[in-house]
Amino acid sequence: MQYITILKLAAVHHICDIRKKSKEHMLQLMRNNCNVDDDTILNYLSLPLEEKKKLFKEIISLLDVMLNLEYIN
Repeated sequence: MQYITILKLAAVHHICDIRKKSKEHMLQLMRNNCNVDDDTILNYLSLPLEEKKKLFKEIISLLDVMLNLEYIN
């Protein structure tokens, strides 16, 4: 699985956790927005919790940069 795909899945996962969405909703968003199949989603969900936490931190850091760039222009 490509790293960008893992980041996309982690982003959907993190947003669904924050918004307290159901697992079914999260899975559907992953399928629709990340263009992945169920096997890819299962591979992502099988990652250790510590690795997912690291991915969440990377996503938040990237979002910070993007938001700061938005204010510069």
